[in-house]
Amino acid sequence: MRSRALELAVALGVAAMVVPRISLALDLLRGQRVYNMHCSVCHGMNGVPVIQQAPSFATKERLMQPDMMLVQSVKTGKTLMPPFMGILKDEEILEAIHYARTLR
Repeated sequence: MRSRALELAVALGVAAMVVPRISLALDLLRGQRVYNMHCSVCHGMNGVPVIQQAPSFATKERLMQPDMMLVQSVKTGKTLMPPFMGILKDEEILEAIHYARTLR
């Protein structure tokens, strides 16, 4: 009985370490999908802008701002960027931001 409880505890501990990594990978995949669909037109597939006024995500330009400031900018629009309020959910915007931070 005690051995079975120990096995279960170990299995739960391993699962607790693996699930966040799987979740993070899925978040990045969703972020990549959103980024490719809505952001890459101006910011480029690899974060190097294709239009002059777009910030470079490859150099992390503007990505050092807090997440909620960036979410608000995406929702309301900025300079040439149209507003995405009502088009993207906050979670999708955050996933795209997190993905953009992985670009080099």
